[in-house]
Amino acid sequence: MDLDDPGKPLTVDLSEASAESRVVDLMAGAGYQATPVDRASTEPIEPPSEADSAFKLSNYKPLLLVIAYVLGATAAAESIHGGFVWPRAMSYFMGFFFLGFAFFKLLDIPAFADSFSSYDIIAKRSRGYALAYPWIELGLGVLFVSGVLPLVANGVTAVIMAVGLVGVVQAVFRKQAIQCACLGTVFNLPMSTVTIVENSVMLAMAITMLARAVGA
Repeated sequence: MDLDDPGKPLTVDLSEASAESRVVDLMAGAGYQATPVDRASTEPIEPPSEADSAFKLSNYKPLLLVIAYVLGATAAAESIHGGFVWPRAMSYFMGFFFLGFAFFKLLDIPAFADSFSSYDIIAKRSRGYALAYPWIELGLGVLFVSGVLPLVANGVTAVIMAVGLVGVVQAVFRKQAIQCACLGTVFNLPMSTVTIVENSVMLAMAITMLARAVGA
């Protein structure tokens, strides 16, 4: 019997089916109420094997599709100008990226906030930040696509991407089995090195654009 457990579970090896009722009667005689429980139903679930937790490209299909749409929108926007300019294309890419990702987060902001706060170092301490994050992304998307306030847009992006990267790296290296909230809770995307790459690329682009804007 485990006396530390509030339920006081008692493990008994039974050789006969009728012995179960006898154990219940004996416990009742001692002043305890016993309820038979099948051991199989109480055994802990085995952790996933390496094969189960291995990288599967199919798990990231929604993310890859969104990135493909963002790239397509960027190419279409650049074609309107009649020529390809890298800084402008990067601004469009970041803008469409934020607009697309914000859309999925805005579908269920409370659920996103719950998932986001499981790994983001600021969202863990501030529910308000977690709830405001989709709107921050939406605002950044508008700024990047319109080309307004580039210093503000890139500065804010660099900060939130750097902060987010810390939480993502911690979660991945601790091998926490949690859902990545980059596309809200519409899709069950696992937290992995893919998320690290995603945040790192956006951080690098923001720093590059910020340095260019400052040097201009």
